[in-house]
Amino acid sequence: MSGEDSPVSEAIAAILAAQRSIARRMFQTSIPEWTQLDLTMGQLRTLMALAADGPMTVSALAEKLGIAKPTASILIDRLVQAGDADRSEDPEDRRRAVVTLTPAGVALVARLRNGQSERFERWLAAMRPEDLAALTQGMQALAAIAESSDPLRTAPDRDSPLRTGDTE
Repeated sequence: MSGEDSPVSEAIAAILAAQRSIARRMFQTSIPEWTQLDLTMGQLRTLMALAADGPMTVSALAEKLGIAKPTASILIDRLVQAGDADRSEDPEDRRRAVVTLTPAGVALVARLRNGQSERFERWLAAMRPEDLAALTQGMQALAAIAESSDPLRTAPDRDSPLRTGDTE
């Protein structure tokens, strides 16, 4: 990044440092929940991929996770045995299997996500109203850029001074 000591660069560095601090605290406060899981990291990744993208074939899941199909199949088998996933015949191609989360799998993902959401909501509620308003504006602007098909096109000129409170 050029102009390392520019106001924009300094603000980005401060935001990234705050984000790391929040993530670290979220992780520290969620350790008890995660230690109670009887899942391997691979199984958890599989569970979260299914929760994020919905039903998919074993091949699609393997590709998404960057693993071999036999490895994905083993992970799925274990989730099926635990009652968190279900494997069924693909209605479009009977040679393929489609993997979905069961209600128990959906509930497990919701429990893990809700614990973090509730904690984050408490932190937000403790903020001063003016800080919460500024954060809301900044997060909405960042979300709009993240949702854009071309983020660089919608990003402000990097050489322009950092403006706070401008709504253009």
